[in-house]
Amino acid sequence: MEELVRYEVISLPRLLVVGKALRYSDKALNTGDNRLPGFWNSCYNENLFAPLEAQESFIFNCAHAGVFIDWDLGDGDFTYIVGILMRQGVIIPSGYIAKELEECEVLYCWIKSQMLMQTRTASFDPIAEAIAKLGRSCADMRWCADLYHPVRSLTPDEEGKVILDCYVPLDGISAR
Repeated sequence: MEELVRYEVISLPRLLVVGKALRYSDKALNTGDNRLPGFWNSCYNENLFAPLEAQESFIFNCAHAGVFIDWDLGDGDFTYIVGILMRQGVIIPSGYIAKELEECEVLYCWIKSQMLMQTRTASFDPIAEAIAKLGRSCADMRWCADLYHPVRSLTPDEEGKVILDCYVPLDGISAR
């Protein structure tokens, strides 16, 4: 069972997610055909993060990111990018993709889960509940990011659970 253990609204500057991309079916992901763990493994085997981490001054967040984007293209699929959130001006290595993430307010949250490292996904339900409690919406979001912090996502607690950080863009106007 997943548990939302922390959340707050923060402002993000305009960023780039830089990494490798996989175009994938939302229907397949939600019916048990989860290719995300294998994609992460191939990215680690290719040493994807090294050339990005070498550009230390451009790193916005040290976490390795899994960004869901481009689900609004109308084909039932989405693009999943494994990479790092970087500031403008970063040099994009050959063979990598860079997608701009607009400046916006996000719900920054921590989700505690036992299965996180096996599935590389988390339920959106606790996040949606937190957004509703704040009187906000995320209906117009064009992306969301799962962030694998080097400590929280890799160091299980006494119950064997780790924490996934998430950024969920919020719509511009509060419902309050």
